[in-house]
Amino acid sequence: QEAQPMTASTPTSLFQPLYTWHVALVTRHIDECVRRLWDDFGVGPWQYVKFDFAKGDARVYGVKPWSEAHFKVMRPNYEMLANAGQKVITATLIEDPWSSQTYDVYGGMIKWMKEKDSTWKFDYTIFDKWVNFMMSLGIDQQINCYSMIPWSLKFTYFDEAAGKNEVLEAKPRSEEYSAHWTRMLKDFARHLKEKGWFKITTIAMDERPEKDMQAAISVIKSADPDFQISMAGNYHEELQATLMDYCVASNQHISQQVLDKRKAKGFITTFYTACPEPFPNTFTSNQYSDASWLCWYALHKNYDGYLRWAYNCWNENPLTDSRFGLWPGGDTYFVYPGGRSSIRFERLREGIQDFEKFKILRAQFQKSGKLNEVKQLDDVLKDFELENLNGTNSNIALEKARHILNSFE
Repeated sequence: QEAQPMTASTPTSLFQPLYTWHVALVTRHIDECVRRLWDDFGVGPWQYVKFDFAKGDARVYGVKPWSEAHFKVMRPNYEMLANAGQKVITATLIEDPWSSQTYDVYGGMIKWMKEKDSTWKFDYTIFDKWVNFMMSLGIDQQINCYSMIPWSLKFTYFDEAAGKNEVLEAKPRSEEYSAHWTRMLKDFARHLKEKGWFKITTIAMDERPEKDMQAAISVIKSADPDFQISMAGNYHEELQATLMDYCVASNQHISQQVLDKRKAKGFITTFYTACPEPFPNTFTSNQYSDASWLCWYALHKNYDGYLRWAYNCWNENPLTDSRFGLWPGGDTYFVYPGGRSSIRFERLREGIQDFEKFKILRAQFQKSGKLNEVKQLDDVLKDFELENLNGTNSNIALEKARHILNSFE
């Protein structure tokens, strides 16, 4: 719509203005901006945000996990996530894949059952409910399923003969591990194909040694060679060609040649921050500008997006204290119960908007031969290097970049 100048007054009393502000709104039409908003950027934890699937929401709201009431109270927070550009559904294949690192332990979404005749069956009821719920919000481009290599290497299943849960401990490269996962993955592939989700699903792992990853990949591909694989962790050249979705720690380097090859194949490459990086990060102790700065860093390094490991893994009293265990304050959640956002989360949204606007404008300038404008945009990215930060100055490069980004009429 056409923008018109506005006049506003700041009163010193109820009736008398002290200052009069004249605000001129400058508009620029960006082709397909609304349709494409955040199409390029994936925001996250683990892919692109790891969720507190049930127990945290159910505990805080006092509802039964996976009930209709549970999904109703979850909706406001996940609508915020969808509106911020979230693309990927994170799901669990097993119980407690991350060794109880949150106040509420991550539960499994698939029930593994060994029957009395030693055959196996798998109940996908909760998994299906979760995926359908997230898709109803528009989060529907990918499903990342964790984890074949849990930190404890323990796998819980229900033994029908014993009438109780049992635990298998098995290391990658062992016969027990291969047999345990092969039967499940074959059945999981069948189920995903029946639901029409196989082509958007990945088997996901995070921060695991390269040898263990190679062993898991071998099992995955033997179960179904068309399974896609995701990993978050350090960069391994030997793995990258196999990983459709690869998220590396912020201090890792991937050559432009590799990034170009991955992009040409339709692969996704992102980066993440966690506890080792005191800054830039999204803790409650960080500069709020850090959250936006991270999105510009993704632009500079030609990544597809950013991953943050926890969105709403609430502690015992999330409205009064953002700390949990040994993690920095705010590490386990971005948002608060009741659909409450945070300054950190809103600044991340701003960064995502910058990312998309940058990409759209640069493409338009390139197409129309405005090479000076292209150079202006490219040059401003040079300031977004980790070594330029000291924990208190991320706003400097950000303000300079936004001034240039918003200067084009």
